[in-house]
Amino acid sequence: MPNSKLAHIALGTGIAIIRIPRFGHDYAQTVVEETNSDDLAKGPGHYVGTALPGEIGNFAIAGHRVTEGHPFFNLDQVRPGDALVIESGSYWFTYRVLGNKTTGDFADPAVGVPGREIVDPSAGTVIDPSPNRPGAPPSRPIITLTTCNPKYSARQRLVIHGLLVSQPLLKSKGKPAALTQGGS
Repeated sequence: MPNSKLAHIALGTGIAIIRIPRFGHDYAQTVVEETNSDDLAKGPGHYVGTALPGEIGNFAIAGHRVTEGHPFFNLDQVRPGDALVIESGSYWFTYRVLGNKTTGDFADPAVGVPGREIVDPSAGTVIDPSPNRPGAPPSRPIITLTTCNPKYSARQRLVIHGLLVSQPLLKSKGKPAALTQGGS
């Protein structure tokens, strides 16, 4: 069921900025509302009907890997514990890629969702409110990033999942530590 809070967001408009410190301090991509071809040509797209930043549920974003500015070209380089920072009009939201930062293992038994998985393009359950658990009610704020895999192919999807790790930070209070201390 689509999120009723999203009904007022005009399709194709920017709703947030995603920053992935692993990609460099200057990496910033505007996230637009919608994932059709025209909108993904503008940048990463928010899957209509998924949660908004910081909400309980799954804030899901698709992005091209090799075309249209290739915003997720290096998504395969993201590691467990890496920051995925979302900037909205008034707040910063810091998510961390699921998995064990020390070992590099993307499995996360505590959350029940892996930090990285490779799936068939038809595997829509990765953007469910509780990823990969159809019909299960969401219990925490999760972010999901999807892109084609491998590079230069649409045969599979590379999926990254993260968990919100801190309370939203008012932008008037400055930038989150993930952006000022290296992020990874």
